[in-house]
Amino acid sequence: MKYLMAIVMLVTMTWEAEAQEYRSRIRDIDDVSISKNVKPKNHDEHRDQFERLCRLAYEAFDDGDYYMTAIYGDSALTNKYFTPELLYYMGVSLEKLECYKDADIAFQKAIKAGDIHAGVAYAQFNQHMEQLKALDRLNKKEAKRKGEKFVPLSNGKNVPEPIEIKRAPSLRLISNSLKLEGLTADGTLLAGTRCKLVFRVRNDGNAPTGKCDIILGEKSSNDALNFGTIPPTIIQKRHTASVEIPFEADKTLEDGELELILLIDEPNGFGLPPYHIKVKTKKSL
Repeated sequence: MKYLMAIVMLVTMTWEAEAQEYRSRIRDIDDVSISKNVKPKNHDEHRDQFERLCRLAYEAFDDGDYYMTAIYGDSALTNKYFTPELLYYMGVSLEKLECYKDADIAFQKAIKAGDIHAGVAYAQFNQHMEQLKALDRLNKKEAKRKGEKFVPLSNGKNVPEPIEIKRAPSLRLISNSLKLEGLTADGTLLAGTRCKLVFRVRNDGNAPTGKCDIILGEKSSNDALNFGTIPPTIIQKRHTASVEIPFEADKTLEDGELELILLIDEPNGFGLPPYHIKVKTKKSL
């Protein structure tokens, strides 16, 4: 049994060394590497969301954070896009987290997608599983002899705590829902008027978000706008939240143009990049 344990440790050390070497060769996502299973609705938004979450998964893998690689990777894959490398990273990370069934699936998908490292990694994974099953056979006999409950090592874990691997939020702003109410007919913001930004944000993922900070501000240091606030918001899985943020232009507003910035920040890193809105302005008559 000690011999089998030594083999398992040796394979694990070899695998970790190769994974560390591969992390040093991580490259940026490019258009050539991105593929899609099917063409989703609002595919531009889905692609943007995929790229953002995929980069987070790459960064987590580069840091050796297998848990967050799996979380970000799973969330990215809900957008229907994938890269061969991401599938490979998911396989490596899920094996490290002892989620063997999901790791097996991820490695097979990575091989099918053409990742050049997945074949070797999958062979090592299968060797690792055979060694665990050999240990299981010995442990089962020992547990039976002692009258103890037997739990196979090769079964692995379904999900790590505290967040399930298959449950991660995936936000997207429904861009055609975004409107500024209170402007003139030609879309101008007048000094001394009260307005509001209304929009919808969708969580396509399999878990609710944390408490999101949704903030509207202005790019310049102009103090002519006063923005309202909304309390931190949790967006449930498969749910669309309707949001209204009031703001007011005081009488010192001058003729010209300003740029509003919408921020949606999620505490676990699943927020959205800043959204910019340009508005024409006109001073009081």
